[in-house]
Amino acid sequence: MGSRRLMHLGFDGMNLLLLRRFAAEGIIPNFAELLRRGSSNRLLCTVPAWTPTNWASMLTGTSTGTHGLGGWSLRDKRDPWEKPRLRNEDSRSMKADTIWEAGARAGLVSMASFFPASWPSRIPAGFVIAPGFRYPPFALAFPELYIIGGTADADREGGYGSRIDPVSTNLAETGSDAPVTYLEGTHAELTVSGRHPSESLGSIRFDTSDRLWVAGGCSPSDYSEVHEDRWSKWLVGELLDEGDLHRVAFRVRLLKKESGTVHLIRSEAHRIDGFTDPPELAPELVDRFGPFTGIFSVRPSPGEAELNAVLDEYRDQGLWMARVARHLLDTRGWDMHFCHWHLFDTINHAHVNPLDPEGPEYDAGRADWHLNAHRRAFMVADEVLAEFLHCADEDTVIFLNADHAMAPAHRWASVPAMLIREGLLVYEDDGVTPDWSRSVAYVIPERGSEIFINLKGREPYGIVDSSEYHATCEHIIDLLHGWRDGEDNRKIVALALKLEDSQLIGFWGEQNGDIIFTFNRGFGWGSPRDGGEVGPAWEALHGSQIPTSEKGELTNMGCLLAAGPGLRQGYERDWQKHGLMRMVDLAPTIAQVMGCQPPKQNLGAVLWDLLTIDK
Repeated sequence: MGSRRLMHLGFDGMNLLLLRRFAAEGIIPNFAELLRRGSSNRLLCTVPAWTPTNWASMLTGTSTGTHGLGGWSLRDKRDPWEKPRLRNEDSRSMKADTIWEAGARAGLVSMASFFPASWPSRIPAGFVIAPGFRYPPFALAFPELYIIGGTADADREGGYGSRIDPVSTNLAETGSDAPVTYLEGTHAELTVSGRHPSESLGSIRFDTSDRLWVAGGCSPSDYSEVHEDRWSKWLVGELLDEGDLHRVAFRVRLLKKESGTVHLIRSEAHRIDGFTDPPELAPELVDRFGPFTGIFSVRPSPGEAELNAVLDEYRDQGLWMARVARHLLDTRGWDMHFCHWHLFDTINHAHVNPLDPEGPEYDAGRADWHLNAHRRAFMVADEVLAEFLHCADEDTVIFLNADHAMAPAHRWASVPAMLIREGLLVYEDDGVTPDWSRSVAYVIPERGSEIFINLKGREPYGIVDSSEYHATCEHIIDLLHGWRDGEDNRKIVALALKLEDSQLIGFWGEQNGDIIFTFNRGFGWGSPRDGGEVGPAWEALHGSQIPTSEKGELTNMGCLLAAGPGLRQGYERDWQKHGLMRMVDLAPTIAQVMGCQPPKQNLGAVLWDLLTIDK
């Protein structure tokens, strides 16, 4: 190991423009000092501007055509529809060499915490801690909302759970109209929905004073009181994973009490063994820093209770990762550190659309509250940043990187609905599986910027002759370019290309769709709130929009804060004159700073304007 270290902090979704605003307010001193010491720049996101695509491009210096992570899963076009797909949290889905592997060839030791596509480990002779992110391999139960004494229907607008990771609902019947006092003596199981629906993690009960108590399944008699203003202590239960029983840790929090109803949230249940490489690290870290949990447990809206729960959870997670980084530096040593922390993305989805004064979700009476949600998130992040900076000395280069931020998206549009209207896509009765005998084209929901042609000789049940392939692609591209929002006649699609022309935006190769497109500013892909083809949004989205979307202080672009030896101080590139820095430029720049070769398939460029003459 050399004297120079790199500390990469992946703060998913962080908005550079809001960062500068809050730094000027004087409320985030550690960010302000980093800005003073180094440089800050916008980064051009990938298409789509999605988490797995951006982080893969950052790690490899390549585009989607090479690394393959154009969405959340991979499907060979020759495979049957029902064949299980490799999810893009799995490192085997990433087809390119990484900066971790390039560093290892130069004798550099790397570590990664909660990083997409890091498991199974891609870090030779290094450390992988709690890999993630969307479906973490060691999260055996997703977060859950329990409604006791009321209806089991959780209002989607009410803000429970993530639209990325669905939160299901359990009901312990005591009479839906009963006042809270009637819950005395209620006892219910903390059952698990989804992955292992028949299992129980523990139990809940009320005492005669309507105080709520929770116990984990591994200590069924050790009840702990649950409060509204803080998460409970860690509880331990057991869940099955591929036939083996594993201990998992979780926490609970009383979200609110209303007449006759109690709302309780449970965190993700994450294994307390085996979630590291090397595996013997896991018990050491749990013993020293407590268990890890990755996925946030409740959407940070519509009220203070939800927002407080999310901020507390992310503070704990960020501090956990920072302290683990320091511990491994002190006890084992590393040259390059990488982490992924999802706080800002979570806040953005709920609190970006209501900040746009021209948008339908703007409420002047609530705007300050939504802005303050962002402000409070930055204050939490500043606390976490301070903890990470304990790992930095005068020889440490700091790259604090956001893969994207988020601009408003007030209208959602359904590509499948448009294809159905045009007779190009027909679903079976389940509404999910294409009728292959009648579908000319299809989409894969977790690959949102692509349309696939049901081509004879390639697809298992293809109906489009190869002689009709190009005309079919051009017809669909014409439809996309002519697709307009009936509300104001705005174009929905900014750009649509055949795969052979999509080299322009980083797409090529057999794994990607036949048509690549990106939505215009202000649009999100998905089913609108009121159904139909185009309509009101559920929330803001980043991945669907053209990456350069920006409105006021709400930007879709990523960013890079860089400081340390050999890096310029107080520098910002004039991107409108000289072009944006790109996500693919980070890996070769890290390699230059650390004195190693870039990843093997690297297509990025060293950001020479960040560097001083003496590297």
